[in-house]
Amino acid sequence: MISCYEPYFPEVETAKKVLVVNALITNENVPYHISLSYAESFDSASKVIPLTSAEVIVTDNHGNHYLFQESDNGNYVSDPFQFTGIPGHTYTLHIYSQDGNEYESDPQLLPFADSPDNFYTEYDYKETFSQQNGNTILSHGANILADIVNQTDSISGFRFTSSVVNQYFYSICPVFQMCYFFHCWQTYEANSDINLTRIDYAVSSASMLRHEICFIADDPTCYALNYGLGSQVTTEYKMFDIHSRILYLNLYSLNNDSYLYYKSMDEQLKSDGKLFDPIAVQLNGNIKCVSNPGNKTFGFFETSSVSSFAFTLDFTTLTNGQPSLKEAPYILPSEPVGHWINSTPPFWVY
Repeated sequence: MISCYEPYFPEVETAKKVLVVNALITNENVPYHISLSYAESFDSASKVIPLTSAEVIVTDNHGNHYLFQESDNGNYVSDPFQFTGIPGHTYTLHIYSQDGNEYESDPQLLPFADSPDNFYTEYDYKETFSQQNGNTILSHGANILADIVNQTDSISGFRFTSSVVNQYFYSICPVFQMCYFFHCWQTYEANSDINLTRIDYAVSSASMLRHEICFIADDPTCYALNYGLGSQVTTEYKMFDIHSRILYLNLYSLNNDSYLYYKSMDEQLKSDGKLFDPIAVQLNGNIKCVSNPGNKTFGFFETSSVSSFAFTLDFTTLTNGQPSLKEAPYILPSEPVGHWINSTPPFWVY
């Protein structure tokens, strides 16, 4: 078959510096981080350029001002002794750059924290990626589900994040020496997608039932680092029996602006080229340049309350025929992957 085509060469602006903002304020008494950088040009192979030496301030609707200090290039951090987000307050981000530009976010309400009425598990089969070769395999495991029942006529939007820590244990006993006992762990994201509520249930319902948070395969082994001693320390990976699993869940209560931003992002990420997929467009953030309205700005200033949970997941002990999910202290590992020798890490569960 013969056809004609007309090449199209779009005009792409490459000279403008576009600020990118990544900021999150919660109700947790922790340092908050605000990342500032300039977007790379379409035709650029350079690394991200941080915005340094800026003045970064968060104000609230009660006249308070909170200064963020630059800890390293483009990363600005708050003092938790001076500033902790208060649910019900409205916060605005202000950025003053060295080139004279002033940026400001839309005022953002920090919602009150909420939590599901129930977490539970249910056996299922899902496609997962093999740890050893990255191939897609069909795995048997547990869906982690949540119910939220509200007595009002509406329910807030929520965003879940989830991670799993696989604990494994082994010993090394040199000849004529004491044995060394290794407490090791590895962390991975249980669900790398944006996990939002309030999308699939009926508008008239005030309840969210059987919301799927993540899936965890019941593989009894993990492909993990094999640590050694002294000159025998290696970066070799091998299969180990999983001693126990810790599931960490964070539930972010979103205001309407944050929910719509994540919803738009989620819709575009899940597009697979079908006719009625959303058109790929630049996401509209809530940051603007007030000194020069013509300057484009990307990113979002999010204010969300967070509730955190930790559970042990046990496939050998069943509850009502399903994998056992038991509450555990919410103590995060100091690093995603690591080991302690002859002592037990603070987060370790048995």
